[in-house]
Amino acid sequence: MRVSLSQSMRRAARRLRGFGRSNDGGIAVQFAFLALPVAVLAFGMVDVNRASVGKKDLQDALDAATLIAARSTAVTNGELDTVGDAALTGQLSGQLTDATLVSSTFSVNGSTVTGVAEIKLTPIVANLWLNTDMKVGARSEVVRSMNKLEVAMVLDTTGSMQGSKLANLKLAATDFVDQMAAAASRSTETNPVKIGIVPFSSAVRLSSTSSELTTYRNAVWMDAAGNAPASRQLFWNTSTNALGAVQNRFSLFSGVGQSWGGCVESRAAPYDVQETAPASGTPATLFTPYFWPDEADYDNDSVNDYVDDEESSGWSQDRRQGNTGKYDTNVSSSSSRGPNRGCDMQPLMRLTTNWTALKDRIDDFNAAGETHIPLGMMWGWHLLSPSAPFSDGVPYGTPKTTKVVVLMTDGENTYTDNGSNNRSNYDGYGFIWQGRTGTTSNNSGTRTDAIDDRLSLLCTNMKAAGIVIYTVRVEVKTGSSSLLQGCATTPDKFYDVQSAGNLTAVFSAIAGSIQNLRISG
Repeated sequence: MRVSLSQSMRRAARRLRGFGRSNDGGIAVQFAFLALPVAVLAFGMVDVNRASVGKKDLQDALDAATLIAARSTAVTNGELDTVGDAALTGQLSGQLTDATLVSSTFSVNGSTVTGVAEIKLTPIVANLWLNTDMKVGARSEVVRSMNKLEVAMVLDTTGSMQGSKLANLKLAATDFVDQMAAAASRSTETNPVKIGIVPFSSAVRLSSTSSELTTYRNAVWMDAAGNAPASRQLFWNTSTNALGAVQNRFSLFSGVGQSWGGCVESRAAPYDVQETAPASGTPATLFTPYFWPDEADYDNDSVNDYVDDEESSGWSQDRRQGNTGKYDTNVSSSSSRGPNRGCDMQPLMRLTTNWTALKDRIDDFNAAGETHIPLGMMWGWHLLSPSAPFSDGVPYGTPKTTKVVVLMTDGENTYTDNGSNNRSNYDGYGFIWQGRTGTTSNNSGTRTDAIDDRLSLLCTNMKAAGIVIYTVRVEVKTGSSSLLQGCATTPDKFYDVQSAGNLTAVFSAIAGSIQNLRISG
């Protein structure tokens, strides 16, 4: 640092020169006695000034470095030291021309990040007889603003995930939970991080436990009566001699001796991509329990024929399939066929701080079914929402709270034509002929485009609600990634992973990025 003489020091130097030129003997004697202490005083003032300027420069640099450390994702003292030391060195670069940084330490206690540093300067006067350095210290504190996090992990568990991809997903998702749990443990806030999980394929399952299923079955947001449009499309109305009967699906489950498996179907458009709270006065906003109807006996390509049609002569396939009177024969619980067919994925887990339960659920993931990304994303939104069906999320706009969705999928949306009279398997969108995705086409590309359009609109709606979205595409060698890129909040929040073995590193990077949302100086 460059140190200049003060005005008072220049005046003292002029007086000393005046004394030296005087011919008066008394003055000369006085000068002899005063010269040394005056010189010591003058140069001492230089040292004091140098120390003062050095302390100011150090304090400014330390303040900036501590702020940088506080705004980083570092959470341990060791991590903070690494970030803070590098920042302080950069801040002091070119500033300390005749001083040396002796030490610096950065640490965290609760939400307060503290930086302490010390420099040394070689004094002009004291060094003449003490041979010692001057040390100057500074201290800085920054209180982190700790945002709370609500995180929904929406994870693809479709059939194509079978094998190493699913194994790598389990490792990555478990590590993600561990990282977020560690960050939560170092916060002074109450429940600073909550995480929920939505495993999805061709449907989404709410629960597999009887107590929870009973609660959901009796919830006001469940379409128990069968008034929702999704329900009325399937069953035969004898009064009108056409499809469109109101039918309680839980009664049909009981008729065949089965319990509802816990899966739910997509709501009718536009509610399939909206968070609109369910209301009994608007049946389309209610949630329909998943029920794969018994397919007609005489459809050679049907995949889920499990009771006799009990038809009369001349009945059409629609009437045979839609006949509600046939559900009076018990279906063996060991049979692969029945109303719960396709509802075999792991159930979702609502927002929680039970890290062990989250990891256990991840470990139980199984791969089956087709890829219907919007179904998973919509339930990810429901997890974070302050509205029914769960109402677990805090209200939007709550200070210091960020809502995040992490979507991982290994493929494009699919809706396969199986060659049956229904032209598809039954799933969270029903049969393709019901048009619940916006198309009834037999063309697979058209079907995919229709689901893609629903996903695009859904992501737009979620981001408009303030939800931060990360998207991860795994081992997709063909096709465009533009859909998932556009779904992510910003381009840097999209990850194209060409090897499932890299999933853990990617999820770790996302965990670090999410912690940036949690911590701000």
